Amino acid sequence: MAEFVAALPWRFSMIPRQPEMKILIVAFRFPPSNFIGAVRVGKLARYLHRKGYDLRVLTTDISEDRSLPVEIPRKWIVHTHYQEHQAWLDFIIRPVRRMSAASVAATAGAPVVLGTPLSQSIWDKLRRHYYGLIHIPDSRIDWIRTAIPAGTRLIEEWKPNIIFASAPPHTSLIVACRLSRAFDIPWVADVRDLWADDPYFSFPAWRRPIDRILERFTLRNVSAIVTTSPHFAKRLRKLHHKRVEVVFNGFAEEDFPLTSYEHDAAKSLVIRYTGSIYRGFRDPSPLFAAIALLESGLRGQIRVEFFGESGTDISDLAAKHGVADQIEARAPVPYRTALELQLQADVLLLLHWNDKRDEGTIPGKLFEYLYARRPILYIGYEHGIAAEFIKERGAGLISNSAERIRDQLQAWVENKRAGRLTRLDPSVSRGLSRDEQFRKLEPLFADILNERRVSARV
Repeated sequence: MAEFVAALPWRFSMIPRQPEMKILIVAFRFPPSNFIGAVRVGKLARYLHRKGYDLRVLTTDISEDRSLPVEIPRKWIVHTHYQEHQAWLDFIIRPVRRMSAASVAATAGAPVVLGTPLSQSIWDKLRRHYYGLIHIPDSRIDWIRTAIPAGTRLIEEWKPNIIFASAPPHTSLIVACRLSRAFDIPWVADVRDLWADDPYFSFPAWRRPIDRILERFTLRNVSAIVTTSPHFAKRLRKLHHKRVEVVFNGFAEEDFPLTSYEHDAAKSLVIRYTGSIYRGFRDPSPLFAAIALLESGLRGQIRVEFFGESGTDISDLAAKHGVADQIEARAPVPYRTALELQLQADVLLLLHWNDKRDEGTIPGKLFEYLYARRPILYIGYEHGIAAEFIKERGAGLISNSAERIRDQLQAWVENKRAGRLTRLDPSVSRGLSRDEQFRKLEPLFADILNERRVSARV
């Protein structure tokens, strides 16, 4: 019987996790820094700590928004020095931007003169190529200078069994790769967004082949890859021929307030968006156009609130559509405040890039929205995995059509008046908690160490 149990794969066996398991997490952002990537690794650290793993975290501490909870002993977190350097080209470009274009004759056929819109365009292009050259793999490359020495000291004092690195920034993967090779420690890459194949790739075209080579070189000795989407997993398996596990971002139930909210039928329909707006990628125009199509009486019963960085852009766009009175742009709020605002909303707005290239991306806030159990209005690519989540779970409307959105808004307003705009069924978030997702990592870690022991005996 003992031989049979020993032969079972780790993911299916009931053999407990080895008590000596020690994991080093490498992440540029970590709580209390309020960034979406920091939320994921912070919750992972919390999960592993509660499971009895011995942890250390190698990170930075440069965020102004420090509202995320730290849920592991602070003595386990090693903060390294990091300071962004000012590139010399900025010292040249900045004066050019300040020069008035009006001071130069912009006549047709005139030579390019510093200060004209054309010259500024040239300098902007030069700046893009320059930063494409010095920011390989990303703008956080300088972290290597302090992360490697700090990681080396940490490993010499406390040797982990596994290194777990989360990216972006992909500099984190380079740090983990070098530490892994230096100390012969297996490592796992948590690729939250694709590297060279990132649909939001913003560097000049000549950079992509360089990133692809660097990606292959960095991940060639990785023991396994973790990612956030089945589409990403398929691409990563094809590129790197490694074991790839999908671990969704999920939601953390303990972060949501316990208070229940009763929605006043006499008040306006409140639609909320908690996040950033990326011009050209996340566009609420279909919603604004839909509101403009409503009769004035109904239009006055709708309020859309944005909590994020792009207040001016939102206000300008709302004015363009003639719905400025229905739109309110507010400053970003702390993480848990954002979760409470989601629970208090009538409808939650989810913006996504309406492009096939982004079909594999699942916004992290989708899982929070599903737990909040408010109807979702999804505007973006209608055939991607995020849209499929919402369709399969009956969690809301997926559309870029102003007419369809208008009709749905009318229905929501009427349902709220009648007291029928209730929370969605709890099944919409089933299986998507962070703990349920992180549970997939334990057999992965066990398999890696088991394979290491077997190879050592051979």
